[in-house]
This record gives sequence, structure tokens and C-alpha cells, in this order.
Amino acid sequence: MQSILNRAQPVQLVLDTDMLTDCDDLAALGMLHTLESMGEARLLAVTVSSREPRSAPVVDAVNTYYGRPDIPVGAPKNGRGAYRPDSCFLEPVAAEFPHRLRSNEDAPDAVTLLRRVLWEHTCVVLLTIGYLTNVAGLLQSGPDDVCPLSGMELVERSVTEWVCMGGNFPVDDASDNVNFTRDPEPAIYALQHYPGRMTFVGREIGHQIFAGNGLKQTPRENPVRRGYELHRGRYGDDWNHHTADPSTVLYAVRGCRDYFTVQPGRMLLEADCSFRWDAGQSSNQSYLVQRIDRGQMGALLERLICAPPGKPAGEVSGGR
Repeated sequence: MQSILNRAQPVQLVLDTDMLTDCDDLAALGMLHTLESMGEARLLAVTVSSREPRSAPVVDAVNTYYGRPDIPVGAPKNGRGAYRPDSCFLEPVAAEFPHRLRSNEDAPDAVTLLRRVLWEHTCVVLLTIGYLTNVAGLLQSGPDDVCPLSGMELVERSVTEWVCMGGNFPVDDASDNVNFTRDPEPAIYALQHYPGRMTFVGREIGHQIFAGNGLKQTPRENPVRRGYELHRGRYGDDWNHHTADPSTVLYAVRGCRDYFTVQPGRMLLEADCSFRWDAGQSSNQSYLVQRIDRGQMGALLERLICAPPGKPAGEVSGGR
């Protein structure tokens, strides 16, 4: 099993993203592609937890820009998934950049895709930077034509660690925790029933580390750049934005290094998705504590977010 302190390389990942209202999902996906080009990661699939029809096409557009259009993209079906009509970047990015998926409807079912990838691979990191719709669906799934195992059995067999962006640690009153509260029933189920190692990357980390202005120097053909232009441009010329999702990617691929330390314990979760952390209880859960200087982290993330497609390993300063 991979250590949370020292990852085996390259790290095999499945990314689950809401890709809906916040541009840092774009940055996180672009950063994963850079880390794959550096030989540190292998992105097996991407699933979206949003039922906004253009979420999957935008993921497809980013994958296409980075030269990996064949990475499978899944989307929730049968009314599952959270929906908001107020994304400022999904429609333009889907309209302006090359991709193959016309809508979420063209994508395979997210849970089916997760089951297939986890049946075909072991030693996979499950990385979520959005709602927990698809994680709950995976855990609740039974044997099918894809795989003879239940979702629980499949996770225990194939997933080394669930890295979850969400929560405010050590105490969260649920007033500002959208990854749990926008689709609360699946979130509560997933958080209470997940059978393996879980590591939370809380909002208190990425929401105090900023990056994005460097995207102004990237080509206009870059859909990540366009997403930041649309999202951050509403507020002026400063494209620096919180890095909740990119910070989570960094841990998922590189582990703690000297970026983070780990706080073990247990999340005591309430029905409204509020919680407090009990450091005195032993469990399969832990959360990250920031270690590296915030400015250093922001600069590192900016380099990884802004690197051009296909950057050879070693040409992007990985740092530390």
C-alpha cells in the first residue's frame, strides 16, 4: 500500500470533480495533466458529480488541450448529481474549445465508469474535488456485468486512499462547505460508510493560498486560462484565486513531503453535514495541516497550473 508520506510513482488516479461553478477545478485538472507529463501521475478517468449538461464537455475540452482526449469521462445519470444554473464559464468553454462530448448525456454513467476502472486497476488513489454523489453511488453499487464485486469490495480491493477536498477543520458548522452540503445525502453516506483510508484536505488550506495570474501568459487556446478569465475577470484584473482543489491534487500525487503533516482522528458528522474532529479517536480518517509557507506553495502551484501541454519531466520546477 502506498504511504501517505512517500507515493509510489507514477500515482494512478481517478479524479471526481463537480466542474460547475468554480474555476479551480479547471486548474486542478490542468495540473494533473502537467504532473502526468512529468511522470508523476497517471490519470485513469475523470467523473463529474454535476448534472449541468456542459460539465463533462468542459472536462473533455481540458483533456483534449493537454493531448489526452481519450481519457474516459463519466457523468451522473437518472437525476443524480447537483445542479446550479449560474456557472460563468461552462457554456463559453464548451462552445469555444475542441472536444468530443456534446453533453453529459454523451458520457458514460459515472458509477459504471468508476467500477470498470477500479476492476481493471489496483493501487488507485480516488481523488474528489467536488460533491460526493459518485462516491456514494460507487459504495452502494452491487455486482454487475462490469465486475462481480460490490462497490465496497471493489474499493477495498483497488483503492489505496480516498483524498477528499472538503470540510473546514477541526470544526465545521456547515455554513460554508459546499462539497458536502450541495448534495448532502450522498455526502453523509460516503463519509460514514467508506471502508478504507480517507484523507481530507480542508478549505482552511487552499482558501489561504492563491494562484492564477500566471495563466494570463499562457496561450488563448488554453481552456483553463479562459475559465479563469471568465470567472476572475468579473472582479477585475487579479486572476489569483484560492487553490483548494490544486492543493488537494498536490497531496494526492506527491503525498506529504514537507508540504503537509497529518492529523489522525475521527470526523463526528451530523445530519446537516456539520462536524467536529475528535483527535482522540482512532479511525481510518485523517486531515492535512499546512506546513510549507503559503507563498511558496502558491508559487509552486502556479508553475504546475501554468505549464504548457506535454512539458517534459524535469522542465517544470516541482520544488521540495
